Amino acid sequence: MPDLLFIGDSFSASAWRLAGVHTLVAEPGREAEQVSQLCTPPAQLVLLSAAIVHSLPVALQQRLFTLVSPMVLVVPDLREASAMPDLAEIVRKQLGVGQ
Repeated sequence: MPDLLFIGDSFSASAWRLAGVHTLVAEPGREAEQVSQLCTPPAQLVLLSAAIVHSLPVALQQRLFTLVSPMVLVVPDLREASAMPDLAEIVRKQLGVGQ
C-alpha cells in the first residue's frame, strides 16, 4: 500500500496519477466498503474526493475524520460536482454553538 492514496472518480484520479499519486476509482454503490477497507494502515495519507465523502454514511464519515493514522483529507472534485463539507458548521454542531 502506498503512503499517499487518492480515492475518487476516474477524471480526478487521472489528474492525481499525473502527479505521481496512487489512486483508486471508487465503484458506484461500493464506496463505503472500499473506503473503510482502504483507510487502514499502512497508507499514511488518504485523499477522498468530496463526492465520495457525500456518498458515505455519516457514521463512517465521523470515524474517518477522527482517525490519526491514516490521516484522511477531503479534496475538491475537479468537476466541482460536490461541494466541500462546511468544516465551520461541523465544528459549531459538535460544540453545540448555534448561529
